[in-house]
Amino acid sequence: MRTRPAWVFFVGCAIVMAAGPGTAKEKITFTPKQEHLQPAKPESCEMPVFAEGKPDRPFIEVGLINYHDERHRAKDGSLTLDAAMPKIKARACTAGADALIDIRVTEVRRLEFALFNVRAVAIRFTAD
Repeated sequence: MRTRPAWVFFVGCAIVMAAGPGTAKEKITFTPKQEHLQPAKPESCEMPVFAEGKPDRPFIEVGLINYHDERHRAKDGSLTLDAAMPKIKARACTAGADALIDIRVTEVRRLEFALFNVRAVAIRFTAD
């Protein structure tokens, strides 16, 4: 069996450590709940959030928005709902939503990694 010199191990560890803390895996997805997509609004549209309860106006669910981010714990300071909400709201605007409801936050911090997930239901108000 052939062994590698110790310096190969240390160089490999240094490369992983240098690349690891700076990398982030942010992903935002939209899963529609209707066959017909709603017309998009500008990304700068107003997007109210009903964190508790539901609006008293009739609405339909447009779809689910899922925000997911993974980071090294050294860079997990930006894994907060306040940091994620502008991106979630912008995605809801492009999906044609009028508001967000049922916000669910999941946070996991294990060893040196932090995972942060936000799920929101995008809705559109109806005339009924």
